[in-house]
Amino acid sequence: MAKVFSKNAFYHELENSLLGSTAEQRKKWVTCILEGNLNIQDLSNLLFAEKKVAMRFAWLLSEVGMSNPNTLHKALPSLLKLSSQIKHFPFSESFANYWLIAGVPLENEATAIDYLFKWLISAQTNVTIKGRAMNVLVHLSNKYPELKTELKLIVMDQKTRYTSSFEKRVQKIINRL
Repeated sequence: MAKVFSKNAFYHELENSLLGSTAEQRKKWVTCILEGNLNIQDLSNLLFAEKKVAMRFAWLLSEVGMSNPNTLHKALPSLLKLSSQIKHFPFSESFANYWLIAGVPLENEATAIDYLFKWLISAQTNVTIKGRAMNVLVHLSNKYPELKTELKLIVMDQKTRYTSSFEKRVQKIINRL
């Protein structure tokens, strides 16, 4: 990876290199973003790039969040606004992971609750997203106890629909409620 001297050069490096990137390269880019105090919004047009580049950028956002949750948290409101414009991959589902990693920004809580419950009850949502949605909803239900009854009913309904591993995760969620 070449030394980055500007936001524009870094953006183009990501645009040209994300497709074939390795986890090791993405770790270096995370370091560049965090140490360079780069604004995630300045890079967010990568979400409109070719599908595989956009998806790898979404992965990079998760990696930024795992290294520094606050950096991702600050970017989430603007990323959520963009999510409705991303049509070539299910970017909005990435928020189940982002919210799990970095928390739900106060201004996005109502939208997050709607999305999370929608993903949880949808037969089209994979179990990974459902599991993350459950965990974020448990956290939000601690802040908004009125969510607990609905969440418990929904997760109990979901409990036996998937794998035994998912059933165990659901039981842990029920116990936490």
